[in-house]
Amino acid sequence: MNAKKLGPSAADIQNHLYTSFLEGSTADVALCVDGTWHAIYNLHRVVLIQSGLTLAQGFFRSLFTAGFAESTPRIGSGAGPEEIVVHFDDPNITRAAFEVCISRLYGGGPMLDIDPSLTPTFSQPLTPSFPYELPPHKVPSDHHPATPRFLLSLLATAVYLSIPSLASQALSSVLSTIGPHTVLKYLNFAIGRHIGQLDRASGEPEAAVGLEYVARLIEHEQSISDAVSTRTDSSIGDYQTRTEDAADSTTSTSSISLEALEEYETEGVAKQLSYHYGVISDKIGEACACWLARWGADMLQFEEKQTAQKERSIQSTQKHSRSVPSESVATTAAKSEEYRVPLIWSRGGLSAKWAAAIISADTFFIRGERERYDFARRVVELRRQHGIIASEEEEWIKLFDHGLYYSNMNMDDLIYISRDISPTTNRPFVPLSTIQASQWMQSLLRHHITVRPGFSRSQSGPAPSPSPRDKELGVARTTADIVMGVVNSESKVYFPVPENSSVRIGDNGSDFIGNSDGSSLFIDQLFSSTTSPSPSSPTLDSATITVANTALATEAEFFGLRPSIHTASSAIASDPRGKSQWSPYPPCRFAVEFWDLDSLKEKSRLYSHTIWYAGSMFNTYVQVARKKGQMQLGIYLHRQSSIEPIPPSSAPAPSNVLWKDSPHSHSRGSGSLSSTPPPLMQNTSHRPSSTHLPPRSMTPTSGVPSTSPLGSMSSSLSSPPSTSSSSSALPATSPPVAPLQPYRDPRPSISAYFIITCASVTGSSQIRFASSPDVFAVSQSWGWKSGSMTEEYMDVRAEKTTSTSDTSQSKYPSLRATVILGLV
Repeated sequence: MNAKKLGPSAADIQNHLYTSFLEGSTADVALCVDGTWHAIYNLHRVVLIQSGLTLAQGFFRSLFTAGFAESTPRIGSGAGPEEIVVHFDDPNITRAAFEVCISRLYGGGPMLDIDPSLTPTFSQPLTPSFPYELPPHKVPSDHHPATPRFLLSLLATAVYLSIPSLASQALSSVLSTIGPHTVLKYLNFAIGRHIGQLDRASGEPEAAVGLEYVARLIEHEQSISDAVSTRTDSSIGDYQTRTEDAADSTTSTSSISLEALEEYETEGVAKQLSYHYGVISDKIGEACACWLARWGADMLQFEEKQTAQKERSIQSTQKHSRSVPSESVATTAAKSEEYRVPLIWSRGGLSAKWAAAIISADTFFIRGERERYDFARRVVELRRQHGIIASEEEEWIKLFDHGLYYSNMNMDDLIYISRDISPTTNRPFVPLSTIQASQWMQSLLRHHITVRPGFSRSQSGPAPSPSPRDKELGVARTTADIVMGVVNSESKVYFPVPENSSVRIGDNGSDFIGNSDGSSLFIDQLFSSTTSPSPSSPTLDSATITVANTALATEAEFFGLRPSIHTASSAIASDPRGKSQWSPYPPCRFAVEFWDLDSLKEKSRLYSHTIWYAGSMFNTYVQVARKKGQMQLGIYLHRQSSIEPIPPSSAPAPSNVLWKDSPHSHSRGSGSLSSTPPPLMQNTSHRPSSTHLPPRSMTPTSGVPSTSPLGSMSSSLSSPPSTSSSSSALPATSPPVAPLQPYRDPRPSISAYFIITCASVTGSSQIRFASSPDVFAVSQSWGWKSGSMTEEYMDVRAEKTTSTSDTSQSKYPSLRATVILGLV
């Protein structure tokens, strides 16, 4: 018997249901929505309850099976579908997003169209249109424009209605479109702010495209809320049908749902309602924080250029307004307005509190501590141009007092900073007492390094040979030590000594697209398998990078940007076990950048610039190695010998400069942005669960064999083989520059901890490698290999093709990494 004759196919049933939805026919429930819009939808219970099939409880499943429908009065009398009232107090739930959510339950609805100029790519990491105005984009007539505002609303609505497949798709779209034009909008959403009002000028429709007539709109005066005589709170599982007055803040929601009545204070703004979606908000906030850490310094450069451009345009307009026809003046103004850079650092962009947090973050991509000070100064003066606000000045005081580590600057820099006066306030940026205190800490550290206990300089003869303990300075303290001296040490600050770990932070949306079989990931799958990174064992060989979700940083930690600095009380509170180690000396923070990694030959080293810290010189390098047929990119910290030549550092090749000096020196959307290495990498001074790491070798020229990777996110910590750098045209290098060395550490081996954080190409995620204190002999290197970095920064697919593409120009931008380094 032919199976087709048994009855309608699944596609026929789906088409029938969707047609019934469009026509509102044979409905058994009239869903009466009272929110930012007021409408009635004729729907079908059997379709709606599927939204909760993959979760323990869902919005509609609970609504129709937990007794809430029976307690809700009807709007009118007579035959027809039963009328159920749903109040949405969350203004982020909009009509278009709601209608798309409902249509997806019926297996239909419009396709979503995301403007390609909002999506960053490997070759154009700041989006194709940047730094120009977004070009016009024509949306297909049967597609719904997925603007950033709509994507956030779709995410909020899908989470509230328990439609996890759609929530994961919306989350993926948000994460994959983080860029200059969207990062602050998404960050504001993550910290609980409203998505804003509908912008009709942008072409975003109020109703979902193709679903304009599924709703029966009603006037607000005759709305659902007036027809309901009795209002009660109806808790639906982990979610709620909110029917009380919006001013009543006694009702709470789940961690994945809406916290509709949490309030927060914003700078210069009255108290507003906060809308937080638990771990999903934190995930978006974390990705935005990663993006700002990578691209924040670049964005200031463009903002300053735009400000200067506008000033020149105004002066030119005023100068020629009497002699030039009005049409020409308008044309000149239009040309100047074509260069559009969204405000990030200027007033109207980040709040002062967030600006200070980013500048002081350990992962903020800036060359060194002196460059960090210069950057902070530029931001503060840029904002002061528009007036001085007392609340902002309080943030600047904390930034310059605690956000910069002056003890890691040389004396010339400290003298300069002590004399640096703000042209706006006529006061120094940094109090002299702060500089003096940092100089005292610097002198103490030098004393620990250069003066050996039990040896007097007046003694004749050579200094005694160092004991194994001489590798450690003895400056680290455990939490238990701090507890014992807490009465006398509360005014001190402490910096955590990390444990071994490898973790990925943030995301570009790829993890939320779907499973290998093509099905979408669900909310419970997104977050149920994630665990907090725990200390890793140094005795095991396997290593994986963990995607940190459950341990997501929250707004209180600026989504991971808050620098690791503690008072005695906060250090004790953060370590109930009392076993963590702390240092009273701030670590050295510096940034490195590597270009043309796809041209790097196997086992060749590509070095960064060399820095000096605490009596030793250090640099980092990257190296490519092959393990069981898989290419792995490694990044290593290297203690540079003072008698060996300083290696040349990576530099952009002339044919591969991502940054061009003039914004008009290239075609629109080419991705070229600024001058040769951007200012953040120029020296402005006067001259993921736990990762099991393999045992480490103290031999500087022979390393531990790399471990077997576990998937594309595998990594290993090892001492790499010592090889000479390639002399090919690419990767390009710049002449070596030796840093100033105020003094030298006489010890042949030292104990140091370090953290290397590698930003993704587009910037919305990071891979963070942390190492507990380990021994660095002269010319010793320690670091990690990672398959995930290889996939992102190197064109491994080129090996599988016979394409004769031009190899003189890299297809990818540079690898940016920040390094934290401290001695114990």
